[in-house]
Amino acid sequence: MKSISASRFFADSTLVDALPDGEHLAVKTRGKTQFIVVKGGRPRMTAEIARQRAVGSERGSRFDGVAFLKTLKK
Repeated sequence: MKSISASRFFADSTLVDALPDGEHLAVKTRGKTQFIVVKGGRPRMTAEIARQRAVGSERGSRFDGVAFLKTLKK
């Protein structure tokens, strides 16, 4: 586990961005650990996940966003 000072943590956000998934970063103030940052993997949004999370009937026709936007331009 890597440890850094609180001032460096707030000044340099690239430290968290460069942290590999599952790794820990201890943020210390005056030699004591104040909090620990853990970077987790972000789930990727796919069309299948979007359909599962969508509100409404699964049997209904799918919403065509492009056609809707074209009606607004008329």
